[in-house]
Amino acid sequence: MAALMLAGISLASPSAFAEQALSADNASASEPMSGSVSGPVDESPSEQAEQMPFVARDVASDAVAVGGSARDIAPDLRMAIDVSGSMKHNDPTNLRASALDLLVTLLPERSRAGLWGFGEQVQPLLALGAVDAGWKQAARGLEGRLDDYEQYTDLEAGLRAAAEGADASIDGQGPRQIILLSDGMVDLREPSSEKAASDSASRQRITDELTPQLAAHNITVHTVALSRNADIDLLQQVADGTGGLATVAETPEDLLRAFLGALDRIVPGELVPLEDKRFTIDGSVEEFTALVFHGPDDSAPVLIAPDGQRYSLADKASLPEGVRWEHQPRYDLITVTDPEAGQWRIEGQVGVDSRITVVSDLALVSRPLPATLYRGFGYSLAASLVDGARDVAEQDFLATLDGNARLVPENEGGADAKEESAARSAGMAADTGVVTTAQQRGLERDGAEFSVNMPPPQQLGGARLTLTIKGQRDGAPFARQLSQRTSVVDPLLVEPIGGNAQNATPPSALEVSARHPLLNTANTQLDATLQGEPLSVAEAGETRWRIELPPLERDVSADVQISARIALGGSSRVIDLAPYTLNENAARRAANLDRSPIEGESFGEIQGLDQAVEEKEDLNDLLMKGRLPIDKVPALISQWFEGASDFAQREAESPQSRMIAYVVAGVIGLLVVIMLVRRMTRKPTQREEPHV
Repeated sequence: MAALMLAGISLASPSAFAEQALSADNASASEPMSGSVSGPVDESPSEQAEQMPFVARDVASDAVAVGGSARDIAPDLRMAIDVSGSMKHNDPTNLRASALDLLVTLLPERSRAGLWGFGEQVQPLLALGAVDAGWKQAARGLEGRLDDYEQYTDLEAGLRAAAEGADASIDGQGPRQIILLSDGMVDLREPSSEKAASDSASRQRITDELTPQLAAHNITVHTVALSRNADIDLLQQVADGTGGLATVAETPEDLLRAFLGALDRIVPGELVPLEDKRFTIDGSVEEFTALVFHGPDDSAPVLIAPDGQRYSLADKASLPEGVRWEHQPRYDLITVTDPEAGQWRIEGQVGVDSRITVVSDLALVSRPLPATLYRGFGYSLAASLVDGARDVAEQDFLATLDGNARLVPENEGGADAKEESAARSAGMAADTGVVTTAQQRGLERDGAEFSVNMPPPQQLGGARLTLTIKGQRDGAPFARQLSQRTSVVDPLLVEPIGGNAQNATPPSALEVSARHPLLNTANTQLDATLQGEPLSVAEAGETRWRIELPPLERDVSADVQISARIALGGSSRVIDLAPYTLNENAARRAANLDRSPIEGESFGEIQGLDQAVEEKEDLNDLLMKGRLPIDKVPALISQWFEGASDFAQREAESPQSRMIAYVVAGVIGLLVVIMLVRRMTRKPTQREEPHV
């Protein structure tokens, strides 16, 4: 049990971690930077580490410090769950209950936990108390109360209630963790004339007052957006500001993953690698737990021991005394006490985020892996192999150890490629296409200490950060792993000022604020353009900028391109932020005039593009004049259908809107055919020659 005790919550401050965690932006000169990050990057790794320090605001466990205080502090978890009326649409089958059940199952009994629901008002659903069999039974009985829907969403009150608990005060003893789940945005019950101002003021209090206050009192907030309609920027800011994890969950599997990712940070577990449905248990393991995710219609997996013995849910009555099995529609939880050493296998579906957790005195421990990574900034990781409360001193054993660190997109890890593909086809993977290339670096070993300088993440989105070591102990395979979910975000946040998305009114300005704690107006300069024209950028505070926007028609969407020139430690670089789209759902798309010429691109090729546009205009003109050649009809119809398809994609996401667009295109195509038939069947007129 020592490994679990070492992984307990600690009081280590973020600044203490920041002094030791320095970035290594150029850890490997052989790996090219992406096109979105440019500038001088010729410095050596050590120089880069001094110039671009990575500051972690994660206040989860600091297991490197093997002190008595870290062992004695029990995890304190509070859950604030949205019960507003919109949840009827975004969670009609009450999947929150299934995710809550997984969380309750995995919470260790040394924890303290409580649950609040919030809508127009805050409802205490389960009092904060020690997690035991009685508490877990009460938590599983809450399913019926999670659908007591209310009309409004007082997100600020829900967050405050969870932070304060029964003390009615944010001040408290020891670190606390909050999981905040919402599908919407701040929506208070106020008279219509005051509502917009009240909602905005509440949101501002959350970001400017409440979030810093929570961070100052060692309260970490992990946010889960249950819909793309949620205020994702707000939830990300709350998570960033408190060192928590921000997740968007659009499927049942996403929701399970989100709760599991938060739990990984609240109660970190010691893992062994699960590869190709196989895992190795060494002689020091006292117990292991296999959490196997699968589709709701898949049968339960079969666990096969090294000696060939098969453990199956179908034969649950004949399972040995040391085996406990819990089956749920989307996962199985199998615990084996005093397991046989050797290679174990799993038969059946093995979905994303399946893992093998072990209890052993031989543990790989580290400071918390960062919950947020910033595009364009490297970071460093460190871990130690310990034996209980002692460092490992077996030099022959240590000499066999090797390992790596990997940043892996969420849709690439957890199972072998075939099973992963099957999982995705069954709707088991989300966040696709956000981080498309895994980054891997070998670990450097100094005795029982392991470290690595990781390169800057190159693409945005959710990912999993993993440390793995492997070797031989007493002639048998040995492996340990640490794995936690993380988010890759831009170092600057862009938010609209004014405007109204509901009635398609574009904002009057954009506000850019520093996400990365080292950035400010003194070391960061912004440039912004809209349709090729430069925009006015003004400083609006120590870490804020304001970009004024020209008027834009409601039915036109366009991208604001923003680049940041950052100067730190004597070096500079340019980071192009993700484009900010104005009027995202507008019917018409403005031409992207910010496109930079590709190296080697000739002016003639650009002219060719212009000629293609002119040809489309000529086809329409010829049709109106009745001079459209027959051989141009397919091109004209293709042009119209292409326009209808683009319109459907921009106009709305609903099937009804797409159907209307295609019906309109079909009617137009039919009219063209009728006109052509009439032209072809028209009798030619006889022209009489004049008599002389």
